Amino acid sequence: MTKQETHQGPGVYGGLETHRGARHECPAPDCGPQGVRIVSNDPKDDDGVHIHLPQVDYVDTQVWSVDVGISTDTLRELRDAIDKHLAAKEEAA
Repeated sequence: MTKQETHQGPGVYGGLETHRGARHECPAPDCGPQGVRIVSNDPKDDDGVHIHLPQVDYVDTQVWSVDVGISTDTLRELRDAIDKHLAAKEEAA
């Protein structure tokens, strides 16, 4: 019997569930290929955001900081996502 590739993805009712196949090929919402995304922490709070980095090479967390290692391509995606996020905030103001 061949082992089928699986990955953890968002569940229908919240939480995580097991999806079949590779994550980058998954058709489920909030799964599959995703680039860098910037999302507000709270719609009422304009200052805080979450940054989603799909490919992280290294991470080290301390109480006072987080060190994250990413590729040059991901860094470019992050720059573009920041520019897009700030432009959208300026338009809304």
